[in-house]
Amino acid sequence: MTSIASINWLADMSNPTPDKGAVSDHFSRAARSYDEHAILQLAVGRSLVQRLPNTLPVPAALDLGCATAPFARAQQQALPEVHWQAVDLSRAMLAEASARGRLSAHYQPLCADAEQLPLAEASQGLVFSCFALQWCDPQAVLDEIARVLAPGGRLLLAVPLRGSLRELQQSWQAVNHRPHVNALPSLRDWQDAALKAGFADAQLQQQVMVEYYPSVKAIARRLKATGADHVSGASGLTGKNAWQAMVAEYESQRTDQGLPLTWNVLFVEAEKY
Repeated sequence: MTSIASINWLADMSNPTPDKGAVSDHFSRAARSYDEHAILQLAVGRSLVQRLPNTLPVPAALDLGCATAPFARAQQQALPEVHWQAVDLSRAMLAEASARGRLSAHYQPLCADAEQLPLAEASQGLVFSCFALQWCDPQAVLDEIARVLAPGGRLLLAVPLRGSLRELQQSWQAVNHRPHVNALPSLRDWQDAALKAGFADAQLQQQVMVEYYPSVKAIARRLKATGADHVSGASGLTGKNAWQAMVAEYESQRTDQGLPLTWNVLFVEAEKY
């Protein structure tokens, strides 16, 4: 559940690799506002919870990139005998999860990088992740997930794909032709990574979801409030004229429901053999 787009809107994509420290900082600043504003992320997560298996090969599971652990109660109800770890790069998010009463002896926090988990091989029966791994290299993170999963262990993943926030990106492109949205992995990237990581029978489902907003400022506020206000390589502030030109371009896409913001979401279900 982490960074997609920047409120500064200026990105140098010659170095598109996300700075994980910056990602964590932006996400940490959104810890208190996250639950109120992460409407689409929470809806996707609830859908993912409905896909949880009934049993696991070992009674241990990860919520990888858990943010404030909003699914903790539902996850534990679905798998009451399982010991969960709430894993996130942001200590502030884990602190907010604790403040909201979502952590316990059976649902413990772990501040860690998803690509370098401090966990033993074959120690987990399940890895659950919702809107958290888009800043990771698909191959690196799926290799790491495969490493910690026990044989028969399950992966449930939802992640935004390339093509998300296309209205925002297109509106800025009409102004200055510079990228203002992080380059996200494609469906093919995740397919290839899953196969190479050993998830030969992975089921990948792509779904397009559209949110509607009253204004571009409302979109910007929503992105910032959920921690999605960091672009790799971003620097400086946007001038008033450029901002107004982008807003005018975006307004040309207004519908009766409001200004559209499209998310291209990938759902992955896989088993380690």
